[in-house]
Amino acid sequence: MLEIESLCVSYGNVRALDDVNLRMACSGLLHGIIGPNGAGKSTLMDAITGRTRPTRGTVRMNGVDLT
Repeated sequence: MLEIESLCVSYGNVRALDDVNLRMACSGLLHGIIGPNGAGKSTLMDAITGRTRPTRGTVRMNGVDLT
């Protein structure tokens, strides 16, 4: 299970992600994230994978804190 709670990522005064909450089962399923340019899709993926450090919030995979 992937759990994201109160995730925020800021670049200076710009908030790329603001209070994102998400919970999804990961076994045997394929999920996609869609949205317009500038919606924060890449920033969200970067925060989940550890490429970008969140300003606030947590990312957990099967109960293990990835942040």
